[in-house]
Amino acid sequence: MVAPTDDSVASIGASEWVEFAGDEVRLAGQIDYPEAKRPSGGYPLIFVIQHGTSTSRQDYAHVSNFGTEAGCAVFRWDKRGTGKSGHGYQGSVERDTLLAYAYALSLPSINTAKVVILAQCEGTLLLAQSFADFSAIQQPLGVILAGNMLDADAITPLACPVHIVISKNDWNDWRTYAEKAADAHAQTHKQDASFYVATNTNRLLMYTSGNTFHKGSESSIKHWLKNTCQIS
Repeated sequence: MVAPTDDSVASIGASEWVEFAGDEVRLAGQIDYPEAKRPSGGYPLIFVIQHGTSTSRQDYAHVSNFGTEAGCAVFRWDKRGTGKSGHGYQGSVERDTLLAYAYALSLPSINTAKVVILAQCEGTLLLAQSFADFSAIQQPLGVILAGNMLDADAITPLACPVHIVISKNDWNDWRTYAEKAADAHAQTHKQDASFYVATNTNRLLMYTSGNTFHKGSESSIKHWLKNTCQIS
């Protein structure tokens, strides 16, 4: 396991490759830092929970790009059996994700009071199922549900502000998984719940005409991040 870097190590605009212990498996990942000078309390963090068919952390290079542009550090990692992570036969992806979250929060450049979880597609299900466990490690400041799969009942465990981004072409109807889900969350927790519906995209929010992340979705997320994390 690679120990977290010392506070004195320069993190401006840097990428740090890390290995850490998962659930009976070695996991690999990286943290990308913005060009902005590190705030006195550390950088806000975006922690990624992957969709079901993600092959490696490279699937989330776009999150690193817009996240660091917004002033956040971004932690992305390879699920077991993908990228440079090990192929463990024991343990669970759910436990791996919690251990990855704890490791990301241990890095000294991070402001643990400003942690946002970005979960995509099947990752939204894992987040809701284990939200109490994530909160026991550190209550997130908010969550981004990209390609949300949580309906009005399933979203209620997320006891923090949420921002939903979903494709109009997703097989999950945006009126159920964005509009109604956000409304149910807001009524349950009396906290901010917003949503954005992307056109001309697949369910991963990539333009149907190419493998580029939807610009409107990116703008909505960056705007939400700056407000939620109070980034100037």
